Amino acid sequence: MPTPRNVIPDGCNMGTLIRVAVGVNVAAFVLSFAVAHAEGFAVFLTAAAVLEPVLLASLLTWCLLRRAALPVRAPVQRLLAWSAPALFTLLLMQLLGLVGQGTRAELMLSYVALAFGSGAAIQHYLELRARAFSPAVTEAKLQALQSRIRPHFFFNALNAALAIVRADPPRAERMLESIAELLRAVMGDVRKLVPLEQELDLCRRYIEIEQTRLGERLVVDWQIGAVHPRAKVPQLLLQPIIENAVRYGAEKVAGTCEITVRVRQHGFNLELFVSNPIAREPIQREGNQIGLANIRGRLALVYDLEATLETRVRRERFELTLTVPVEGKPNA
Repeated sequence: MPTPRNVIPDGCNMGTLIRVAVGVNVAAFVLSFAVAHAEGFAVFLTAAAVLEPVLLASLLTWCLLRRAALPVRAPVQRLLAWSAPALFTLLLMQLLGLVGQGTRAELMLSYVALAFGSGAAIQHYLELRARAFSPAVTEAKLQALQSRIRPHFFFNALNAALAIVRADPPRAERMLESIAELLRAVMGDVRKLVPLEQELDLCRRYIEIEQTRLGERLVVDWQIGAVHPRAKVPQLLLQPIIENAVRYGAEKVAGTCEITVRVRQHGFNLELFVSNPIAREPIQREGNQIGLANIRGRLALVYDLEATLETRVRRERFELTLTVPVEGKPNA
């Protein structure tokens, strides 16, 4: 497996933060009871006074080093990552007055060595994990997930274009151009993040195609708020959600089907909301679950734990809320 270009742990990533914090605290808790037995909990609380600041400072340092993208080789990056916990342990001991006041040099050295070893172990584990989810492996998984959205998607689009090719040639031409754009997106780099506006334009093209097939029954309420101009999302992330809303809403519900698409930015997070009426049929639930499993799989590969997807049924409408970082990027 190839070595990632940046082997410094991403301390800004929520998944990394949770894994490191939980792992370190569990290890310290177990070690405290192994050493002190009956007084293990008291020992753990005492150790936590040093452990937690060092842990947070190390994660922040890793975050800054990772974002700086230092032009140094992997061995130097590893050494920087390993040294951060040891350095902060030494600084904190000095700040608390634990150095030079009855503290034996051997004991102080053991604390620093333990912090250095812990940093090395954490960095090594996260590097191995990054290798397991290397771009080649990630791309293969994303290709497998993305391939599930292709077949009926294009069959429906081509059938809609063929239906009007004689009656309205200019409109059929526009539809074929839209189909070409959709095909280009599907065949593109699955790791690529695209501007939000580009994804929304793709969704509008898709809706135009479906309105040709479904007529005035299909109505979409676009509620697009102010969003950071650099906001990006994975290619073909929102379109399959809207396709589900059409497939299990407009196609199954008699009369007008109004789909709501709302985009808002809350701080550093982008919120995508889609709501559609539902038909009470078993196939509707099964189909939605397959689509949602696909989307969750893509989110996990691209954002790890930094993205969320929530669904609920309210007032006979299916509601989906998707939250992703404004300036995320695929794992590498």
